[in-house]
Amino acid sequence: MTETGFARLDADGRLIWSNAAFAALFATQPGAALDAFLGPVAAAALRAGETVAHRRPGRPAADLSLGRGEGGGWLLSAARPAGWEASVALSDRGEGPWARTSLILDCLSQGVMAFDRNLRLVAWNQRVLELLCIDPAFPRYEQPYEEVVRHIAERGGYGDGVVTDLVAQRLDHIRNASWPFYNERVRPDGVIIETVTLALPDGGFVTTYTDITGRKRTERELAASRELFELAVRAAHEGVSQWNPQAGEVWFSPQWWGLLGYDETEMDNRRERWEELIHPDDAADTLRVIGQMADGLLTESHLLQRYQHKEGHRVYLDTRSIAVPEPDGRGFRVVGSHADVTEAVRSAEAVRAAKEEAERALYDLKEAQVHLIQAEKMAVLGSLVAGVTHEVNTPIGIALTGASLLAEKTRGLRGLFEAGTMRRADFADYIDTADEAAQLMLLNIERAVRLIQSFKQIAVDQASEERRVFELSHYIQEVLRSLGVRIRRSGHAVTVLCPEELTLDSYPGAFGQILTNLVMNSITHGYEAGQRGALRIDVTESADEVTLVYADDGRGIPSDLQGKVFEPFFTTCRDNGGSGLGLNIVYTLVTRTLRGHIRLDSRPGEGVTFTLRFPRVAPQPILAEAARA
Repeated sequence: MTETGFARLDADGRLIWSNAAFAALFATQPGAALDAFLGPVAAAALRAGETVAHRRPGRPAADLSLGRGEGGGWLLSAARPAGWEASVALSDRGEGPWARTSLILDCLSQGVMAFDRNLRLVAWNQRVLELLCIDPAFPRYEQPYEEVVRHIAERGGYGDGVVTDLVAQRLDHIRNASWPFYNERVRPDGVIIETVTLALPDGGFVTTYTDITGRKRTERELAASRELFELAVRAAHEGVSQWNPQAGEVWFSPQWWGLLGYDETEMDNRRERWEELIHPDDAADTLRVIGQMADGLLTESHLLQRYQHKEGHRVYLDTRSIAVPEPDGRGFRVVGSHADVTEAVRSAEAVRAAKEEAERALYDLKEAQVHLIQAEKMAVLGSLVAGVTHEVNTPIGIALTGASLLAEKTRGLRGLFEAGTMRRADFADYIDTADEAAQLMLLNIERAVRLIQSFKQIAVDQASEERRVFELSHYIQEVLRSLGVRIRRSGHAVTVLCPEELTLDSYPGAFGQILTNLVMNSITHGYEAGQRGALRIDVTESADEVTLVYADDGRGIPSDLQGKVFEPFFTTCRDNGGSGLGLNIVYTLVTRTLRGHIRLDSRPGEGVTFTLRFPRVAPQPILAEAARA
């Protein structure tokens, strides 16, 4: 009679599980390597398919044999003569060896069942009865294998089918089996049982039964998690990297290489290759961050890295990394995810460039707007000069005529006086003439002075951005006086309704420009040639706001043009000298300088009405800020 120990090894030759007999023989623990507990020579012979005799000091030799298991693993058996202290006795169920064997087997978490060369049951434990759903009262010593198989088949242990056929299949399988062999059985209730069968030296066999349902579930969950992770990475088009700072090793996933245009056959996971692909500045930043992680200063990082694509262009990768401690606590790994954000970066750069271009264009537009307003002011001043010159010429001419007459009369009187022929009547006539001429000159010179002072104030206001307090009613009259020639030539009547005591703390130059442009717009565009009309200026105040309504009774503005009149360079009279800037400047000065609002109301044939609302105390003008910027 011989006694058998057996063990299961993984693909690398490390111990996964062994029975008590094997453990007593070798005193090994799970994870022990075959080369370690047998020696490299014996291990190599076993892998070559040879049977090796193993002897411990003072003990009989055990014959070792090695066979293939599942997934590239190994099954190792050791047969020794009877008398071994941890043996499995194949004897009756009385006291002695069977009692000792039964105690050993019932302590195992695995089920065990053994048959001799005649396929008779010689050993089993309670666990195998539970796993195979065998009635505890059913098994007996030297019970035929066929009876055991039939009992299991009748209870559904082999699945659906005719019991006779299932028994025949099992008998044929066991008689023609290639020892050792590995198998998995799934019970009707879903429990998965792993079986390992080893041949006994005398021709029998022993089978271990292990419930691997939990392990299989864990493996499936792990495989599903791994698959889900891989699918998520692929769906996200992200690459994964891993650094081992202590060993200086790097690894990049196939998806990472794909972001740079390389396939799996072109992967080169060396740090030197990584340094060739990344921008030098970004490589320095990455190594600095890894160094900070090594010093415990950082646990995660977020970098934008630039890489060279296989086709030569630049690729931007958004890289997020975390430091993962090793299980032994002596080091760590840096795990990173990489997403291609090249299009987003390029779009951001394009938006930034467009924004800068728009800001430059806006600045240029504001500059041009300021220059256009200044140019229009100068043009208005030129028209004002011409009008005032004509206005001043009349009183100056009359004063000059009076002065000439007085000079002529004085020379005549002097001649009479020198000749001694001056009469009382001659002197009286001279006195009357001198008095009339002096009155005429004084009135017209005073009129000229008023015109010149009005022109001076309007000119200074319109040529500067000076802010001051002024009486609105008086200032309106001064502006209209400066436009007197143009108004009288047009034949239009002007009516002004404005509170005499209303004062503004504002910009008279802007206000004068607005009123001048509105009046000139009516004269130029509002009436047919020779048509006389009525212009009206109506001013009211409420709280801190002033409302000025300017209206004429001219031809009006078509509805399809009303949305364009405030646009720069829009005019319907370009052939008659219109610049298209008058109402645009009005809109700009009202909204930017006076910080107010303007509204246009017009119907064809019913004239136009401009309603201006602005504060009595004007804030700092936007236009002035733009001019200084």
